[in-house]
Amino acid sequence: MLRSFFEGLLLGLPFVFAVGPALFAILQTSVNKGFYSGLQLAIGISMSDILLMSLCYFGFIQYVENNTVQIILGLTGTGLMMLFGIYTFRKKDVSSPAKRKELNLKINWSGVFSEIGKGFGLNFLNPFIWMLWIMVISSGTAGKSKFEAVLFIAGVAIMIFSTDLLKSFFANRITVFLSPKVLLIINKVAGIILMLCAVVLFIRTCYTFDLLAVIRVKGM
Repeated sequence: MLRSFFEGLLLGLPFVFAVGPALFAILQTSVNKGFYSGLQLAIGISMSDILLMSLCYFGFIQYVENNTVQIILGLTGTGLMMLFGIYTFRKKDVSSPAKRKELNLKINWSGVFSEIGKGFGLNFLNPFIWMLWIMVISSGTAGKSKFEAVLFIAGVAIMIFSTDLLKSFFANRITVFLSPKVLLIINKVAGIILMLCAVVLFIRTCYTFDLLAVIRVKGM
């Protein structure tokens, strides 16, 4: 039965190289707010992954798989990414080296739920993440018992969470070598990338669900 767990670990390995809004959010948060804030964001992402994989496996995904719900998710996710990108781009205050060292030594309890919620929302509100997990779970759990399927999902989730932690750790480690000016540049670059991700998500949502055609039909 452990074979299913290791299959999940191997399947989660390619996500190490996945480039998307969640990756840039983890890197930017870890650089600016410390490792523990990046950890909280990674927890939110993993929670949404586990929820989506579970919904896919147990068949609940069919109730929210219609185009209307997916369009709402896509547009809401676009808005969230855009707001996060604008906030990151406009962020002008960066921590001093001493403050960043202090952030590495303590958990930001006041921001725990906001960071977890941010990570959860960025991932959960992307309809193409839903499509990804539908394909992964349908192929990865075929012919497996429920216990084996749970082990498979656990393997995938643990691999993704572990690699997100490594990204957060190393992103935070390099901050000791970065000046406040460089950190400001990182914020602006991360903000631009997140805004571009929002634009891409919007275009993909419109194209995939033929949203412009729907608007034209309703406008006639």
